[in-house]
Amino acid sequence: MATGRYHWSNCAPPARFFKINAVASLPWLGVILHPNWTTFYVALVVTVILVYIEVVKKMTVGAFARAVNVWMTGRVKSTMSLVKELAR
Repeated sequence: MATGRYHWSNCAPPARFFKINAVASLPWLGVILHPNWTTFYVALVVTVILVYIEVVKKMTVGAFARAVNVWMTGRVKSTMSLVKELAR
């Protein structure tokens, strides 16, 4: 049985700064490289959105993107190719 903090298969946990995913630090790099109030506000909004996805929704960014894709396109996909239909 697994003892301790991590199971053997959990060998690559995501990089985090406290509870915030490390991806949220990328907009702040933009603020450091291009200090401007606009980039500061953009970084703040992106960080709030990513914290909401990670902490409140308890989803990764990839899982959230897949959920949005399913929400926008639906679960049932057509097997008909539109490119082939337009070529006829």
